[in-house]
Amino acid sequence: MRCRRPVDCSSSDDGNRSNIESCFDTEDEESDPNTNPTDVDTDIEGDDEVDTSWLLDEDKDHPPEYYLNQEDEFDESEYTNEDYSENSCLLLDFIEERFFQYCKYTRKDPERMMRDISLRVINTFFDWLLNQRRGKGGRRVRGVRSANTLGTYWKVFRLVHERATGEKIRGEINRKIHRILRKLVKKHKLTKGKREKTAMYVEDLVEYLQTNLTTTKKRYTHGRHRIQLVLFCQLAGFSGNRPQALLNLRYRDIVVTLLRDPNGGPHRILIEFTCEFTKQFLGVKDANKFPLPEIIFDPSLILSLHVFLLGLIFADRAFAAPNLTSARQLSRLDIRPGYQQLELLLKPSILDVPVFRKSVRTGYGYEISPHEPLSYATLLSLMKAVGVIAGFLQPTRPYCLRYGAGNEFNQSGDVSDALQNMMLQHANIDTFIKHYLPRRVTADVRAIVSGYEPQKDLMRAACRMTRWIDPNRPQNLTREQSQSVDKHHRLRQLLAQRARWNRRFKGAATKQPGYGSLSSDIVNLRQRLRATLLKKLRDQWDVENPVNEVELQLSGLKFNDNPGTKVQVIDEMPLMQKRLVKTVMTMPGTTVEEEFCRRNAAIDTVAAYCHFQEGGAVAMPRGRPPTQAKGACPQLVAVDAEKQALSAAMLLVFTEKRPTICFVCLGEASLPFEKRVYSFGSPGDLTKHFKRKHLSNIRGGDWIGCKVCRMSLEHKMHLQNHAARIHGTVS
Repeated sequence: MRCRRPVDCSSSDDGNRSNIESCFDTEDEESDPNTNPTDVDTDIEGDDEVDTSWLLDEDKDHPPEYYLNQEDEFDESEYTNEDYSENSCLLLDFIEERFFQYCKYTRKDPERMMRDISLRVINTFFDWLLNQRRGKGGRRVRGVRSANTLGTYWKVFRLVHERATGEKIRGEINRKIHRILRKLVKKHKLTKGKREKTAMYVEDLVEYLQTNLTTTKKRYTHGRHRIQLVLFCQLAGFSGNRPQALLNLRYRDIVVTLLRDPNGGPHRILIEFTCEFTKQFLGVKDANKFPLPEIIFDPSLILSLHVFLLGLIFADRAFAAPNLTSARQLSRLDIRPGYQQLELLLKPSILDVPVFRKSVRTGYGYEISPHEPLSYATLLSLMKAVGVIAGFLQPTRPYCLRYGAGNEFNQSGDVSDALQNMMLQHANIDTFIKHYLPRRVTADVRAIVSGYEPQKDLMRAACRMTRWIDPNRPQNLTREQSQSVDKHHRLRQLLAQRARWNRRFKGAATKQPGYGSLSSDIVNLRQRLRATLLKKLRDQWDVENPVNEVELQLSGLKFNDNPGTKVQVIDEMPLMQKRLVKTVMTMPGTTVEEEFCRRNAAIDTVAAYCHFQEGGAVAMPRGRPPTQAKGACPQLVAVDAEKQALSAAMLLVFTEKRPTICFVCLGEASLPFEKRVYSFGSPGDLTKHFKRKHLSNIRGGDWIGCKVCRMSLEHKMHLQNHAARIHGTVS
């Protein structure tokens, strides 16, 4: 780490005052004390005509009553409260709502309780809050498990009290509250340790992104999500921005430029993106702009955000030039003599569209929403799922990338203290030391103290996430383990109660009030029990597997250097995913022309994959895969088999009276092959699928038609009539 200069925080107030005063600083302007303030200088240099008539037009002023009404209607309460962000306001409202619930439960007036706040009330309220296991709408909540969370709730409660009464809590209560919090922590057995701030470095990021591209254990609803996850990790890992700041990126925040190389090399693609500060307490902060030049002969395109961002841009047809529709056309562009750049402008109609967008279900599968951004909750769940598949021990959260980038900035001699604070949006270096610097010492202290050369590579390997990767760590429950949770006494009671309802009402149980909530309780309890069992198995594996590994090796076990798992994964990929992996994970070319062809092919493949509909989770076939003839090309055999299966399915949806293949899924070319030709157990099951997946997701304004028959239909009822009359699917 670089040596840090001490930060003088005493001058912060003066600095803020000087910044405010600089807005009105006019020392550089020549002024005449005899000048009339109402005079207007209309002698403007230049040929451009400037309209100054509005400065002299007195007839457009409002009457006095207009301003008097503004004085009477002015509400000072809107400006007395603190200006918090949306997430902070949600937390404030949550604590306030909980306090009202507590007062209602104890039959007391909340306004009076808040006004006459005391240690006795605070202690009882937080004790009640820690005992709650049901949230809004009766939904089960995890509850408070950490002492840090309890401390945060107390700080928020102070702000709630100040917002409700206009006064801060007395200093006497603040001095004594820590004893009450310690007592509550001990009583409710809350954990005192802080969550480890795991940093994801570039070596970890490469392993993570490779798993995301190659895995078939995780099926996204739409192929664009797989690409968006790669791009998000690249942007967060290189810039260290907050996750929400990146999720808020719009196309107007991105600038693509063809830049002349000052050293005489080939022109480079320069991508600049601007991230607005997400924490906007007391106003909007300055936005940071990050210029990222292209790296030619990049050893791995898996880390090339130019490939994935340009792939998204081409997929959205976002370039303003109407003929710039393919990455291969980038190599034909040049910069005029005397110019240093060629800016590739984006369409004005797409500037306000988010780069990271969510998927929505339609009558024909999943599509990417044209305007709705991807939520942080969805991003977090996707990142955690891929991390489990990759075998990481620690949860892979978006903030891991920010921690990793911050540590790299801190240890780099090319990044000053001021630049680091600006990029991370910190007031001073103390914020990084307190909240971002990991508590795992990354320096070889023994070598440093002894005067030896520090083993930097070994220490880096000891501190990165890939050190704890274990591909054999349990990722999912087996069928037997999943069914074993039904033996839980509470779940058995709920299942018996539902069985009694089914016997009593004989087919009409689902229409009875309370049956839906009973089924939801069963599903939720099963999920909690299975999650608890999986965590127990993973913890047990981490304790027992190292001991078993040592015993096996001491008994003479030899490792298999070629387990052959990669080939099996590649064979299970859809054709579009195979093409994506092959074009992105290629070696650099030997010439500039070959390297540009490699880059362009990867961009076009990424753009095509953004239109591929993965369709979410799919049941894998249980039987053994069919054997192939010796000497036959596996790719050609697979293509021929898919063509034959599609032709047979197409014939069935026209000839069978009650087929079991969905004609809507069959006609959706963006769906995976196994979903297009999937055969349901009975025509009744197909009817349920047709209603649930297609008819229920048709909204007003959606295009309705049959892609198998290549015809448009007028409305939803027309589609139902066509399905029953032509394809034998009744609804």
